[in-house]
Amino acid sequence: MIRKKYIFFIAIMLISLGIMQSCKTKREIVSAADVESKVAEELFVDVVDKQLDFSTFSSKLNLSLSSGTRSLSSRSSLKIIKDKAIQLSIQPLFGVEMLRLYIDKDSLIILDRMNKRYVKEAIADVKREYPVGFDFTTIQSLLTNRVFISGNPQISYSDFKNFSTKQLSEKYYIIESVDKKSGIEYSFSIDGNDHIAITQMSEPRRQYQLNWGYDEFIKDNSKLFPHKMSIDFVTPKRKSNVGLEFSGITLDEVFSLDVSIPNSYARAYISDIIKIITSI
Repeated sequence: MIRKKYIFFIAIMLISLGIMQSCKTKREIVSAADVESKVAEELFVDVVDKQLDFSTFSSKLNLSLSSGTRSLSSRSSLKIIKDKAIQLSIQPLFGVEMLRLYIDKDSLIILDRMNKRYVKEAIADVKREYPVGFDFTTIQSLLTNRVFISGNPQISYSDFKNFSTKQLSEKYYIIESVDKKSGIEYSFSIDGNDHIAITQMSEPRRQYQLNWGYDEFIKDNSKLFPHKMSIDFVTPKRKSNVGLEFSGITLDEVFSLDVSIPNSYARAYISDIIKIITSI
């Protein structure tokens, strides 16, 4: 009798779970439409208007990293306080944080929990070492599918004048420019939904290139946002790839970011960043 009641209870639970699952709203990937004929200003205004608006952004991530013969994958979480700070937490085992990366407009901090060490560098110093797009505004824009002007913290409609515009195909426009100070060339491939499909940045002098692709646009909070990103960073000696898959995106939630460094941690330096990541 007890066995029958147990089986009946399990059956009810399975049926209930099935009903709950069927009632969930399925996330639909929105395919890119063909582009419409637009003048440069009209295209730029539409792209800016379609961007995700937020005060804070947080999401769970599946992160994969490969460089040469080495690769890793990990659960992670990303938090952004718009125009102030970005924090990435890497949690490869059972939700335990192994690595925390924090960036604001002035500094980069990496906490290596496993080896009890840290990196703390000024953004200006990091940019001299890795010049392709390494400033706060650029990184924030890349992570949130936004158009930007290198070295410029704000974008306005009139900034279309800083770009040249042409139609690549029935599917894409491209808007591109060159940063006169650094010589970095950057471009945005725009799809028929007025979203960035690919951001490309390159520094011809040192042969550095960054390709940041966006895929699986899903409507959240009346806006489309890419739930998959693929990042390729290429130098004359190395090619690295990072994959990001977003889930559980939350906007405008109030939170703070902790950047405290434990007193027991030893200091590492910018040259150790890759070593810290690959060791984990």
